[in-house]
Amino acid sequence: MLSAFQPGSSATPFENYCTSGLAYFLAQKHRMLVALFAQAAGATGEELAVVEVQPKLAGAGFADLLLTFEGGTRALVEVQVETGADESALPALQAAAAEWLGRPAFVMLGLRPVAPPPWQPLTWLQVVEALEDDPDPLARQFAEFVLRDIQGVGPVPLDQAIATNRLYALGAAAVRRRFGDGARYVNSSSRPVASRYRYLGTTFAIDGAAMDCWVGLVNETVPLGEHYHLMLASKERPLERAGEHPRATGDWKWSHWTGLGRVVRPLTAEAYDELLSRLV
Repeated sequence: MLSAFQPGSSATPFENYCTSGLAYFLAQKHRMLVALFAQAAGATGEELAVVEVQPKLAGAGFADLLLTFEGGTRALVEVQVETGADESALPALQAAAAEWLGRPAFVMLGLRPVAPPPWQPLTWLQVVEALEDDPDPLARQFAEFVLRDIQGVGPVPLDQAIATNRLYALGAAAVRRRFGDGARYVNSSSRPVASRYRYLGTTFAIDGAAMDCWVGLVNETVPLGEHYHLMLASKERPLERAGEHPRATGDWKWSHWTGLGRVVRPLTAEAYDELLSRLV
């Protein structure tokens, strides 16, 4: 499945990885998962015949997944692993699918239970629910992966925070929890130097304003070392319990900083909530 992804796609490697895992279980005809996507595609009760990863649609680029059911229903699946994903290619995909024989279906898998028409929404939590009672260890592992690496559930040790998507998922979940599912945010990090970062975390907006707040890890030493602080930064908005500007981000000219000190225990949702509560 991983080898099926095409060059030139706008998807990130992490999104490709999540899509490949999903495609594997669909291709294995996982009963509950197939039923979930069949219902969303208006093909309830139909078996899944073909799973295509990143098919090229004439004039529209690459779709994430194309599912063909035995009754003839064909469903395009848009896979999103964060809110605010680029949806500029959707109209072209819809136009390409309109040329097919029969009526196409459109399914959007993401973090929010809403989708722009004609796309039908599915959430990653529904995928977890479809997999969670499966005795197959691989299905349980993928469900756990979705919860931790996409949904941001559970604590994140520092070594995982700087080497996996779990820190980003944790920060994104905290932003959604405080500001709603419609909150805008992006993953932000400096370039790694010998597997160390000056900073990595989540840049986000409040109430539809500019993306001028950030929460995540900041390296505490120059030159870079192994120790990090969990911090919140704001370009203009004052923060409670403000601290000094960290040395490692000396060229980052944002005015307001606050933190919880050196990370010595796994990062948690409670720690993020504590920092976000300091936004004035």
